[in-house]
Amino acid sequence: MKDEKEIFSLTGLRFVAAFYVFLFHIHIRWPISSHSLAKNVLDQGAIGMSLFFMLSGFVLAYRYADGRSTLKDYLINRFARIYPIYAVAALVTLPWIGINFVNSSLADTLKWIGQLALLVFSNIFLIQAWFLQYFSHWNDGGSWSISVEAFCYILLPFFLPSLLQASMKRLFVIAAVCWLLAVLPGLSAALFNSPSNGVFYSMPIFRLPEFLIGVCTYLAIRLGFKYRFGAVIQLAVLVTFFLYLGIAGPEMPLYVGHNWIALPVIAFMIFSLSNDRGLVASILASRVFVWLGKISYCFYSFQALIILLLIGYHDKLIQVAPALSNNKLLAIASLAVLVALSASGYYLIEEPARRWIRRYHKERAIRRVEPASHVSS
Repeated sequence: MKDEKEIFSLTGLRFVAAFYVFLFHIHIRWPISSHSLAKNVLDQGAIGMSLFFMLSGFVLAYRYADGRSTLKDYLINRFARIYPIYAVAALVTLPWIGINFVNSSLADTLKWIGQLALLVFSNIFLIQAWFLQYFSHWNDGGSWSISVEAFCYILLPFFLPSLLQASMKRLFVIAAVCWLLAVLPGLSAALFNSPSNGVFYSMPIFRLPEFLIGVCTYLAIRLGFKYRFGAVIQLAVLVTFFLYLGIAGPEMPLYVGHNWIALPVIAFMIFSLSNDRGLVASILASRVFVWLGKISYCFYSFQALIILLLIGYHDKLIQVAPALSNNKLLAIASLAVLVALSASGYYLIEEPARRWIRRYHKERAIRRVEPASHVSS
């Protein structure tokens, strides 16, 4: 059954974000294009993460602004939505945990035991993004964003009640402050030495403003702010933005260096697409894109497995299938495998697990109420 509150064009947009990040991960290892414009656009594919965070803020505000869900229900729903696939993605990438299990001395043994314990603990509790030294271990190079999302999810119930009381003017001021907070890290990295560990890129606190801009975008619509321009403006904004990335993409550091323009463009696109009208919205709301959007979380989560397998077995794969030495064909083949894997994960794991967790939570709530009902009767 379709969710009555689902905005189909934004469901399709979720896949666009995941696809852009996937192309980026392929391209930086096996370049897809040498054309300067296309190469620069692909090189900046990590901007897709900003789209993820802002879209997440918008959709969660859209779903929970009515205040009908309790805090416990909200947290259970978020857990059911992300954790099953997150856990599976962690398990299938265990061979790449990146720890040297060498027992050459007692000190070495104690070190890898400590490393393993910290990695497992951090990943179980979704706090790995706070420890930048984990980034090259396990699948933390991909799952850091789920850690960021979890941080934003936990904070939303504390921010949302106040934001719901805000006037239109105050919402714009809050969004402007969040934009400034999101721009400052990239600006500082451009003007001073850029942090080599990517602290501004993956640290949750630096991504929170993007999430909150997404929340403010929905709340502005809720207060009556309307999109009054046609699809031509949407296309013009998109073309201008990608031309900017194609020309100036490499000039700004850390990907978040583009936040000054990327965040307003993303907010505009989410805002203008949210009414499910216009050419771009119609394409994204089509059956194919909505289906791809539904499996996009699996698509994003399992791409680390595909990338890690390609890194380890690329040369052997080329020996078996020489045609895949063409990086464009490699990207297409990888995409096909990832879509199939994601669809399997969605239908066999994500949706059944989500339904089971929610049903179990409701049944427990009913069982707690029934004894009290018997006593009162």
